[in-house]
Amino acid sequence: MNLGPFTHTTRPASARRSGALAGTAALLLLAFGAAACGTADPKAAPAPAESATATAAPSAGDTSAAGTGGSVPDAAPAVAPARPAVGSTQWPQLTWYTAEEHGQKQNDPARIWRRTPAGTWQVERSGRPQNGKALNGPLAVSPDGRRAAWVEGSARRLVISAFDGTKRHVIPTQGQQTCAPSWLDSGRVLYGLGREKELTLIAVNADGTGQKVLATHYPKCPTVSGGWIAQVGAQTVAIGDERVVRRAISPRLPAGLVIGGVAAISGNGRTLVISAHTTSPGGCGCSERFRNYRLDAVSGAVTELAPLDPAWKQATGHGEAVDGVVLADGGLVVQINAATPADGAPAYRLVRYAASGRVLATASVPAGQPWGGLLG
Repeated sequence: MNLGPFTHTTRPASARRSGALAGTAALLLLAFGAAACGTADPKAAPAPAESATATAAPSAGDTSAAGTGGSVPDAAPAVAPARPAVGSTQWPQLTWYTAEEHGQKQNDPARIWRRTPAGTWQVERSGRPQNGKALNGPLAVSPDGRRAAWVEGSARRLVISAFDGTKRHVIPTQGQQTCAPSWLDSGRVLYGLGREKELTLIAVNADGTGQKVLATHYPKCPTVSGGWIAQVGAQTVAIGDERVVRRAISPRLPAGLVIGGVAAISGNGRTLVISAHTTSPGGCGCSERFRNYRLDAVSGAVTELAPLDPAWKQATGHGEAVDGVVLADGGLVVQINAATPADGAPAYRLVRYAASGRVLATASVPAGQPWGGLLG
């Protein structure tokens, strides 16, 4: 999930892996407003529309290029790698977070969904973790879907709880500007205090113990994925573990593209999914072309992920990769936003990619509240 200061709108992502939830801060606050704690919801969603696809690989010329990779250590953060898919077009088990609906006709709680082998989405748990408190940014859900973390807008404090809102642990933030929390793994949260170029990154256990300063004078709020901490520049990506020993990678992207975000990092830190986009006058994303890449962190080589729609090869503002999982067989599951920034709400699709960047299959996400994200 992408982490960002709350003084301006940031690109979604992020969170893992926050996640990452898409949208502006105002829409997120509406999506995450809460009431009393809910109970488990046994209902299941109907089977999502899926398709196995033989989409051609991206056009030759700039789909795979050498860049400058950073050396990646053999040791990986303490996170479990994604389960490999059985067969190139089959899906691993996936977990999805759906945000709470507040003020809507149904007033639905937030939910955690598991995708079954049959392709349906089954509700695993539901809750209203923030219990009516205003959020100063998005809710971050742990990779296993059992916990949530957020910053309360009024009290200026970090709160970590079980997904149903029980077992709360409060960490004061002294009223400082705060990066949205993100999960290093299912038991440890990263957040940041201060202003850009002067941020202090802090890790804390889910029970509020074990606070540890990881870095000071950090330039801006990072992205966390697969247990790794990533820092994105216009033409570079730097990743590190909890020691924040950063290694810079310079992908050789086609001319005119800038890196927008990191959607996924493998458990060993060797494979990344990044989004890049063209620039546009005034910075309006609705007239940008998004292009997504699989990045080798060792060599810096990139492979373009084929767009779902040929129209996305134009500057339409569609198709940004906002989250993902790197599979043990080298393939990917990527959460793609099929909407444009001007649409006001996302329209996600899950895409199963081969390591070559070819689309193998696509799947819908659970129906209902559009704000949500892939966990794990």
